[in-house]
Amino acid sequence: MSMTEVGVYTVEDLYAYREQRDDMTIQLIEGELVVSPSPAVIHQVVSGELFAILRAACPPELRVLAAPLDVRAGERSMLQPDLIVVPRELRSGGQVETPPLLAVEILTPSSRRTDLVAKPQVMARFGCPHYWVVDPEAPAVQALRLVGGGYVPAAVAEGDDELVVTEPFAVRFRPVDLTR
Repeated sequence: MSMTEVGVYTVEDLYAYREQRDDMTIQLIEGELVVSPSPAVIHQVVSGELFAILRAACPPELRVLAAPLDVRAGERSMLQPDLIVVPRELRSGGQVETPPLLAVEILTPSSRRTDLVAKPQVMARFGCPHYWVVDPEAPAVQALRLVGGGYVPAAVAEGDDELVVTEPFAVRFRPVDLTR
């Protein structure tokens, strides 16, 4: 594997590294390879429940897709959000090369800093209009929207409180229902 600069990897380097490791989630965030263990059961439970909720609420011109699926946000950033919402006509290719309408990250102990700091910065620069963070431990959901190059809270809900959003499309649910 070659490096273009000391400590700065490219998408090509990411592909070469992935060929050697298939038991980990490997992403490229601003030139840094970020390796995490496979998701735990609670992560997958939350992902599946939220996928079903979003899919049921999703308008016909959009679709919900689940990881692993690469979102190429530049030459030095290849992310794998847990869930994304994209235009329905996106049906081919090995990666998503335009900003998704919504990217969702489900926090784990090993991904917390990446999902709360590095990934939203990359997704904001890439132009993803909505970014959600789900914390299964609380449980809580923070829905963020892109304003002036950064994310600001649009809605927040914890436990039995209902999250109600109208963008990117109308959906409502309680975070506690994602963990049952």
